[in-house]
This record gives sequence, C-alpha cells and structure tokens, in this order.
Amino acid sequence: MGNAIGSEAMGRVLDVTDELRACVRDEFEPFEGVYRINDFGEYVSEEDWENVWADRPSWWPKAWMLADNGQFTSDEVSRMSVEEIEAAYADPGFEPEYAFYTEVDEDGLP
Repeated sequence: MGNAIGSEAMGRVLDVTDELRACVRDEFEPFEGVYRINDFGEYVSEEDWENVWADRPSWWPKAWMLADNGQFTSDEVSRMSVEEIEAAYADPGFEPEYAFYTEVDEDGLP
C-alpha cells in the first residue's frame, strides 16, 4: 500500500472538470463513444476525453471517475494510494452512477 494521493492532488484532479465541461456537446457521430461527465447529463466525445487527460498521469481520470460517482466520496479517494485507485477503478463491482463511458445512438444523440 502506497501513500495517499491527498486532498491537494484530488483537488487538481477535480479541477479538470472545467476543461471537460468546455468540451460538452449535444450531438455526436452515430454510435460514437462518449463520456457522461455529471448528473446533468452532459457528454463529451471519447476523443475530447482522451485529449483533456493526455498530458496528465494515467491514474487521474480514474480518480476523477471514482470521486463522488456513487461509491466513493472525493475525500475517500483522496485517502487512497495510486495503487488503490487503480484497483478500485478496475474492480468489476465499481459501477459509476453519474459519470461513465457509453455510446450514442444511431442519430448521434446520447
């Protein structure tokens, strides 16, 4: 078990939400992969999602997805190590409630 990432790192991870929200769209290509990013039903393309996270550590989007998404609070995630974040994200029992990956329909609508 490694060191907890801490609340400062968790805050930096959560700050990425503003960048994701800047990429929100209402329409996509048919059957395109998208990420729902909140409980408001806002979606970003898979490409935009990957671009936003591209220059950050690989565990950041996992921590972002775990935080306040049905099973763990952001405070609980901040007390996890990178290894614990990776394990929690990979756990088949993790079922995100608000933010998740999906595909749009044949009309390009979420």
